Amino acid sequence: MFRSAYRVVILAMALCTLLLSAQSSPSPLVSYFTGKEVVLKIDMPGSQKGVDLRFNKDVPMDWKEYSGRIKTYGAAIRKGDTARVTGIVVKDDRIEFQLDGGGFGTFGDDSDSTVTVRPVEKSAYEKDLERQIANTDDPDLKRKLQRDLDRERSRRERQEADNRNAAQIASQIKAQKVADDRTRGGSRFNLRWSGSIPADQKTPDAVMKLLADYVSFGGPQDAGAPPAPQNTAGDAAIPATAQLKRGMHIDDVTKLFGPGQKLSESVLPEGLKTQTFQYATGDRQVQVIYVEGLVVRYSISSK
Repeated sequence: MFRSAYRVVILAMALCTLLLSAQSSPSPLVSYFTGKEVVLKIDMPGSQKGVDLRFNKDVPMDWKEYSGRIKTYGAAIRKGDTARVTGIVVKDDRIEFQLDGGGFGTFGDDSDSTVTVRPVEKSAYEKDLERQIANTDDPDLKRKLQRDLDRERSRRERQEADNRNAAQIASQIKAQKVADDRTRGGSRFNLRWSGSIPADQKTPDAVMKLLADYVSFGGPQDAGAPPAPQNTAGDAAIPATAQLKRGMHIDDVTKLFGPGQKLSESVLPEGLKTQTFQYATGDRQVQVIYVEGLVVRYSISSK
């Protein structure tokens, strides 16, 4: 009896080992594509949502959905750019074809651009004044205490207003960081089927045919690199455009590029002063948005 039970346990362990070995064996798609470079024929959204291609439909691409994702997340990889295949994930009903990291928004990516402001708590002094006012019947003393309480409350309200302004600036800076992270986080194609993936679609040749309208697997057509931007100020070894950072003061930006052209100026509902300036440096134009004199967003383009 014990020998029989022992054989059953050994057989179960052997089956588990075989199953684990089968599950851990890499898919032929993973072995073939991972690490290869491809050239994109379309812009790729800066999100882990990527581009969905549904092969249970006559037209796999939902162009309205695609346009919405480009508009919402911006483009992480541009048409004509070379990207590296960094991951292939094969699931029951889809194949994830991940490029340059697979897209911003996966586990560990912070996409929240809101900086929350905590209310300033009442000081012990303010609470004590409130207690004294409640416990005195002397009109003169009550008026004096009320004046002191009003001053203390005003101090707390000014601090709260300062904190709200600082949070608004921090939120703007964080929003720019999220936007920048999206442009560097890569993207992906999600090849989807309504049921399980057909067996004949799990080969490298089949996947390349499915992606042929969106990806070139033959390598870049033009290996020429764009001209490097010229430096007009700052560290001679680093282009001025590369020294521009979020959070810089407007005076430091002026030192980099020289006086800029003010394009607009407004005051946000929160009372924060917002300005947009344009600068010229070498063969580039730089547009910078300031909030309270600090850089919260910028863009660089060719002249």
